[in-house]
Amino acid sequence: MDELTLVVAAPFKKKATSSLSIKDFEFALSFDLKWMAPDLASKVRDRAIGSRLLRLEGNRLVPAFAIDRIKLPPGFRPSENIFTEKTPIEELIAGIAAKTGISEKEAIARINGLQERLGDLVDIEIAALIVARGEGCDVEDVYQKIYEKFMNKE
Repeated sequence: MDELTLVVAAPFKKKATSSLSIKDFEFALSFDLKWMAPDLASKVRDRAIGSRLLRLEGNRLVPAFAIDRIKLPPGFRPSENIFTEKTPIEELIAGIAAKTGISEKEAIARINGLQERLGDLVDIEIAALIVARGEGCDVEDVYQKIYEKFMNKE
């Protein structure tokens, strides 16, 4: 399971709710769980919204995945890696896993399988885009990154 998904799920699981105010979400990460400073909790919130793990509905945050499918490992604490930027392929894998409830390993297998079926005629990022889109993931932001990568090749 993607670490960001676990971090995002924790406040909702702790409060046993399907939506939280921005303040309550950040407060849970900072003070209830004592995982990070408030400014880092804001960054996690922004990253989760950008990764489409959270939706902003009015002034409430709503997870874009099934919270009940998430099992937090005993003693879980986020690592410092939570604040590093993901590559487009990592974003797609996490998005597929979050949308479908499958493991990231299974998402990778689906991507690899499609690339093989296409006779390795497409790059892995393109295969990941196709799988993600086929699963109903919003790929607009990642698509733009991948498009720029391939269009700027010389």
